[in-house]
Amino acid sequence: MKKIVGLTLGITCLAAALSAQATTNSATLTVIGTIKPAACSLNLTGNGEINYGNIRSGELSQTAFNPLTEKTVGLNILCNAPTTFGVTFTDLQAGSKVPGILGAGYTEAQNFGLGAVGTRRTGGYSVALTNLRASNTTLYPIMRTGVSWQHSDGKVAHLTQYSWRNGSALTPASISQLTGTIAVKAVINRAAELDLRNDVSLNGRATIVLNYT
Repeated sequence: MKKIVGLTLGITCLAAALSAQATTNSATLTVIGTIKPAACSLNLTGNGEINYGNIRSGELSQTAFNPLTEKTVGLNILCNAPTTFGVTFTDLQAGSKVPGILGAGYTEAQNFGLGAVGTRRTGGYSVALTNLRASNTTLYPIMRTGVSWQHSDGKVAHLTQYSWRNGSALTPASISQLTGTIAVKAVINRAAELDLRNDVSLNGRATIVLNYT
């Protein structure tokens, strides 16, 4: 009889322990939030297309890189209220860039690819932010790859964040509208590096992402 009583007590204690565990070791995770309309919108004139049209292959140098004329598109960012923001450029054809094609004064991070036909790389292009203004105030570009903002000459590098200041301090200006120009200068590879038996299309593509600072 003692053995039976002991077994019964053991089961009762176990049930009590399980009951206590069920009531103290559980909780509810709630995930909430509100999706708001974007505070700022970014637009490029002409859908952001730079078109060099037809380029005669016979006019290309066989042994030297072939720079084309600079072309531009307008940049406009409109916000619901004054805020600090910036933009980041990502080269979608980074694997096709031709090292050194932009020449002196540029880094490889500022060299954006123009695509390739098979293994033959078409060329590269540079991007620059110019004529930045907020209403009647001139703005000056600044940049950062980490935490600290630095001076910028306007030349754009892949995966670097850019903003703009309106004073001497290296901090983004709080503004509600930005206008400016994106200047692009393409450089075609040496003709000897291209397969000119067929059309070769320039195929530079980059995304511009607006981000809040």
